[in-house]
Amino acid sequence: MSEKEYDFYVAGPFFDPEQTASMERLEKVLEDHGKKLFKPRFVSQIEEVGPEGCFNDDIHGINSAKAVIANLMDEDAGTMFEIGYAHALGMPVYGYYEGLTPMDRVNLMVAQAVNMVFAGPDDVAKYLETGEHTEIDYIQF
Repeated sequence: MSEKEYDFYVAGPFFDPEQTASMERLEKVLEDHGKKLFKPRFVSQIEEVGPEGCFNDDIHGINSAKAVIANLMDEDAGTMFEIGYAHALGMPVYGYYEGLTPMDRVNLMVAQAVNMVFAGPDDVAKYLETGEHTEIDYIQF
């Protein structure tokens, strides 16, 4: 098997300022730790390549990555597809849910497909630096 080009495919919504800010925090912590990222929000524009082009670019990005990390904010349908696709390929998939608490709910199909869910940038940084992570016992529904 050939070497993968990216450490992470960074999935997640980026359709409003709050979503974009969350994606920027996730991308920053990964890049600050030397990780090479495929960031679909910068790869293709639907106005230029159309829906099929965006889809193909994103599939290529997932196939070119060692793992997927998915921002679970707002349960974006495209992100949920990317999680399922990567899981079906047998890739490591990580969730990212800023401010996650035991009272928060994560769809069981997503929760079962991800290896772990990070509660924010500090949690990601700790894992990248030490390999340690304490999973929050959130609600699966």
